[in-house]
Amino acid sequence: SLGGRQEPPGQEEEVVKISERFGDFMENCNNKFWVPVRQEGGRWISLSSSSLVPYLPWTPGQPNGGRHQACVEAKFDKLNGSFQGYNDLNCAKSIRCFFCKLNTLQKFSLRGMCKEAITDTKFVMSVDMQNSNRPHWKGYRTTEISFSSSSSSWLLMDTSSEKVVATYNESSHWPVGRHTWRIPPGVCGSQGGRRELLLSSCSSSEFSCGDGTCLPLSSKCDGISDCKDELDERDCRVVEFPTNRHYKETLPPVGRREGKMIPTQVSVAVEVMSVTDIKESSMAWACKLQLNLSWVDSRVRWRDLRSNQNMNVLLQSDILPNIWVAALIFANSPNNEITIMDEKASLTVEKVGNFT
Repeated sequence: SLGGRQEPPGQEEEVVKISERFGDFMENCNNKFWVPVRQEGGRWISLSSSSLVPYLPWTPGQPNGGRHQACVEAKFDKLNGSFQGYNDLNCAKSIRCFFCKLNTLQKFSLRGMCKEAITDTKFVMSVDMQNSNRPHWKGYRTTEISFSSSSSSWLLMDTSSEKVVATYNESSHWPVGRHTWRIPPGVCGSQGGRRELLLSSCSSSEFSCGDGTCLPLSSKCDGISDCKDELDERDCRVVEFPTNRHYKETLPPVGRREGKMIPTQVSVAVEVMSVTDIKESSMAWACKLQLNLSWVDSRVRWRDLRSNQNMNVLLQSDILPNIWVAALIFANSPNNEITIMDEKASLTVEKVGNFT
């Protein structure tokens, strides 16, 4: 969620340097920290790349926990602080300090703040070594996010006026992700209140989970929950109707070219599944067929479209009576039959571009 990565150390010198970055390593971490290595199928692999880890300086008798101890710690001597080696541990029952490598200039974005606050939306993160290695965010203009030890809260502050515009105190580690911040009176109106803000390092081609974890946009609404809070599978409606103009479902979508109206082009494809009856005397026949109609409707906005068209199915609540659907009249049928949208019909959306 901080935009960093966990890579296993490649030699003892790296392990020692990591321990020195923890500050008071003995008091805060009890001379131990997690190594981003995990056992899978009898192999010890990297958490970041899933490749085999070549550097595994096990202490004598280790590993000894079999498949029940699939995680790794780096252990240091409590008296002289020297590096002793790796031990395997139970992942669920053991608590250790951990580390990750961060980019020097890690960019973040802040979303959800009211326009009246005039706060920055783009930030650069750095690590405050003097404040328990906590991250600190500085905006491109006059806003910063920092931790206040006196109030045990994260403060969103305008440095030009030294005015606090939002506070968050549900976690002392970091405020990354989607959280509810307290807004003081006079910032987003005369009354104070709460507002959900999203602080994320995700790029425009990624989706941010509630904890700030970044996922490819292709993982959004793909039927598989990748976020711990399952946020990537919420609000997966395909169609979004315009709010700035009225959508008339009784009128087909039309275009204009050089001042002239262009009618809707509807493609028709028919597949005869079976012939059920033939009457030579009346020159009539009956069949079971599959009818596909396709057209473009640029009046609505399509959201979270997947490459698999079968996953872009519109619900009946979206279709009727809200959206225009093409209809076909069988003029050569006895009663001029017309296609209808019922439980036997479905409406799907085809993604034809690589839009985000």
